[in-house]
Amino acid sequence: MKILIDTNIFLDFYRSNGTSMHIFSTIIENIDHFILTDQIIQEFERSREGVIKSVQQRFQIESKLENFSSSYLQNLEEFNELIKIQKLYVAQQKIVSSSIAEILKDSTKDPIANYFKEFVNESLKKDKVLYTTDDIVSKAVKRKNIGNPPTSNKFSLGDEINWEIILANIQEDIILVGRDNTYTNNLTFLQKDYHKQTGYDIIDLTERISVALERAGIKTTEALIKEEDKVIDDLKHYDDFWKYKAVE
Repeated sequence: MKILIDTNIFLDFYRSNGTSMHIFSTIIENIDHFILTDQIIQEFERSREGVIKSVQQRFQIESKLENFSSSYLQNLEEFNELIKIQKLYVAQQKIVSSSIAEILKDSTKDPIANYFKEFVNESLKKDKVLYTTDDIVSKAVKRKNIGNPPTSNKFSLGDEINWEIILANIQEDIILVGRDNTYTNNLTFLQKDYHKQTGYDIIDLTERISVALERAGIKTTEALIKEEDKVIDDLKHYDDFWKYKAVE
């Protein structure tokens, strides 16, 4: 049984303040169970920058402290202490922004990118990466033109290419890990399509890697489950984080 993890699941680690060490180490230890395509690798590498920049922009906007002045307040010792704290805050904010900028320039300083790179390298060593061909691109174009899922946005063929790679290469039951509507809204169609093309089944669609591991007979740890719980909880409150977290 194989497990396909959608690219956005990996990118969601950037939207959490938890770690992903146990999740990635378990994936790497069981690499034979996972499907990795060149399309997923490219999607992660090109989307990583956009996700980090989004975090950086939101941090810079939401963590600003407005300047304030008052001739009366300036006579208060407590107010002068507050000004000192404000200056320290602004200085630390610049350090954080600089660190984010360094991560953007140098992916080796990015722990999530390093985990993903290790996953890719181990897959390459074992010849487990599945590649796009001209025939697969042609089939992906046809799939998009017909309107059959999975469907990317109108300017992309990413989901279509990944699906055609799977249909061309996988001859066993699979589990999908994804949160996108392209999977959740079209699961019945995809199940029929996969069975018709391969003779095998999509056993499950889940948003949790831990559930996929268990369905595939791979033992999970409490640490892994806690990591994933943290990611999913953070995603639920991702927008609220920027409104409230910085001022707690």
